[in-house]
Parts: sequence; C-alpha cells; structure tokens
Amino acid sequence: MKQQSLPSLRVWLQSTALLTVVAGYALLLVLSSAFSDLQRRERHQRLVQSLAPQVQAGRLDSVPLSSFGLEVTLLPSGPAERPRLQTDVSGERWFVSISRLPLSDGDQRWFELRQNVTQSLERQRMTHLLLIAAAGVSILFTSLLLRLVLRRGLVVPLNDFDQQLQKLEADNLGENLLDPATQPQELRSIALAFNNLQQRLAAAWKRERAFVDGVTHELRTPITVISGYSQRLQRQALPASAERSAQMIHSEARRMADLLNVMRDLARIDAGKLVVQLVPLDPGEQLLNAYESSLTLAQGRVQLPLPGVEPFPVLMADPQKLQQCLQELIRNALLYSSGVVLLQVELAGDWLVLHVFDQGAGITAAERSLVLQRFKRGSSSTGTRGMGIGLPLVGELMLLMGGKLVISEASGGGADMQLHFRLSAAGP
Repeated sequence: MKQQSLPSLRVWLQSTALLTVVAGYALLLVLSSAFSDLQRRERHQRLVQSLAPQVQAGRLDSVPLSSFGLEVTLLPSGPAERPRLQTDVSGERWFVSISRLPLSDGDQRWFELRQNVTQSLERQRMTHLLLIAAAGVSILFTSLLLRLVLRRGLVVPLNDFDQQLQKLEADNLGENLLDPATQPQELRSIALAFNNLQQRLAAAWKRERAFVDGVTHELRTPITVISGYSQRLQRQALPASAERSAQMIHSEARRMADLLNVMRDLARIDAGKLVVQLVPLDPGEQLLNAYESSLTLAQGRVQLPLPGVEPFPVLMADPQKLQQCLQELIRNALLYSSGVVLLQVELAGDWLVLHVFDQGAGITAAERSLVLQRFKRGSSSTGTRGMGIGLPLVGELMLLMGGKLVISEASGGGADMQLHFRLSAAGP
C-alpha cells in the first residue's frame, strides 16, 4: 500500500492554530447572536407583562409608546402568537407578539404589541462586524506570532540539525556533536540520540579502519614471500605442469597484492589521510609509461598511437596515482574485452582527456553510476573475477587530483574510459 507523504509540519501547525482561532471566533459569533436574540425576546416579554394591566384599565397613552418605538393594538380575535420578527415595507424591523387579555367586564381581547427593533438589530450587526474585524486582526497576529515561535523553536533547530548531518564525513564522526542544552525540550532527546549514534558510528569506523590496516599490513609480508618464491621457481628448469603452477601462483600473488593496495588506498581516502602531490605532467609521456608497464600483462593487445606534431598542454596530477588509475583501467579493459586496447589523449574544451578504449561489451548507461560504487559490478562482468573496487578507487583518486572519471561508449563499440583533467595554465 503506497503511503502518502505528510505535509510540512510548520504549515500543519500554522493551519491548525489558525483554524482553531477561526472556529473560536465563529462559535463566539453564533453564541453572541443567540444570546442577543434571547435577551430581546425576554425584554419584549417583560414589556407585554408591564403594559397589559394599563391596557386593561384603559390608561395607556399612545404618545409615549410611539416615542419608544412601541405600538399597541387590541384585537377582537386571536390566536396568541409568540414574539416573531417582521419587516415592513419601509424596511423597519419589528418584534410582534399577540397575547390573550381578559377585561374587567368578563370579556376578552387579544393584545398585540409591536416593538421596533431596527436600531437594536443594527447595533447587533455592527457588533458582529467589529467582532469579525477583531477576528481578522487576531488571526493575522496569531499567524505572525506563531511563525516566529515555530521558526525559533522548530525550524532553526531542525535547520541546524540538517547542517550537522550534511557536515558528517567518515573522518569527522563524533566531532560535530549537538549541544542538547541549546535545543528545545522536545528536541533534546533527538539531539542525545544523534550524538550517541555519531559516537557509535565513529567507534565502529575506527575499528573497521584498524582492521583493514591490520589485514593489509599482516598479509603484505606472506604475499611478498609467495611472489618471491614463485619467481624463483619460474627461473628454474621445471616440467611444463610445474611451470604453469608457478606462473599461476605468481599471478595470484600479484593479484592479491593489488587488491590489498586498493583496499589500503580506499581506507586512507575514507580517513582523509591519502595525500596527492600535484605536479605538471606531460600527458603523452604518462600514456607511454602506462603502455610500457602493461607490456608483460597485455601480450601485445595495448596500442599507443604515435604522438602528433603539436604538443599537448601539461596536466596537473600526482604521477604515481595517475599511473595507478591508468593501470587499473588497462587491466579492466584487458579483462572484459578480447580485442585491442587503445590509449589516446585529446583536448575537449577546457579539459584534457586521457582515453582507454576497448572492444568489449561496454557498460550500459544505466549501469555507469552503479560500477562507480564500491563492491558493485555491471552485468557484463558475469563470469569474471573481481570485487568491484577498482573503478571506485579510480573515481575517488581523480576527485582528489581535481579531475573526474567519465564512462562513455566507444564509437566502434566497447567502453571508453576517460580521465578528465582541467587545462593547466603552465603551457605545453
């Protein structure tokens, strides 16, 4: 069942408070109108009771009555009627009632009293208008005051909390703690829980880094020993099967050493301890170095075109980390393709781009962001070995050097792995 998103808490509280104020004033208006009508009926009834004896005695003077907005009439027949509101042709509003009046001679008449309530109703209408105006001012004042209260007591603390969350990195966990004393009482428990969570994550992260550092340090020596003995065996005259075994041992030992190096570098990046030294480098020379380093592994599959007449601008990078990135891309291209791997450099706007082309299945656009995540592999990697940490390391090293890794598709099919560097002002 799909859950609906909740509205803004600030808007919700403001709307609820304003609706409460409106409902309160509406109830007050209804009660005021009902109370005024009840008072008007009671006064009219008292007038009937006070005028009835004078009508019976025949001492009623019509002049004072008209000055008070009253009209009295004796009717020969009924029936009796409770006070009701009427409007005449001139727009005047009258309260009219008819009651039975026994006379002294034993006969009876019907006493009709008409009371002009136009001014009373007008005063009531003005009172209601003033009440509505007061309600409007009260709603405006309540809205402004509630906005200030919510901003100070809810929005500002939550914004501070959001900024603290945005500042969190793996290397500063436990350093950006919230002060519960400065938070509203309702948010203090959240601040304490946030601080406790940070401290637990910091402790877990330190244990993980210590574990990775310890594993890489402890495994480096036995892997180096295995690699050395496998090279010694390869230099000896061995049977073909034993020579293949020694070659496999050396290859796997080298692979394990490379994985340990990648894990070590990723741990240093997470801890903020990996430092790069940016120096001006010749892009053509860097591709040549990567080409020569891959000759043994590539078995003639890596190609490097002849340099052009015009030199390319220099790029600012760490030479060791740049070679590490290029070697990782070349190994991936050799592993996931069977054709030629081409190295190339070009200018693209404000960027200097180093290309590693292959003729494999390529990486689909939907999976290009996935393969840059640690321990994630694309669908084309099925049937091949790997942990999914090579490309993420290249991407993070490029960010440290001020560049970026871009995955594209080669024009003839296959993947086009691009290392982008901003143009340097040092000249060619």
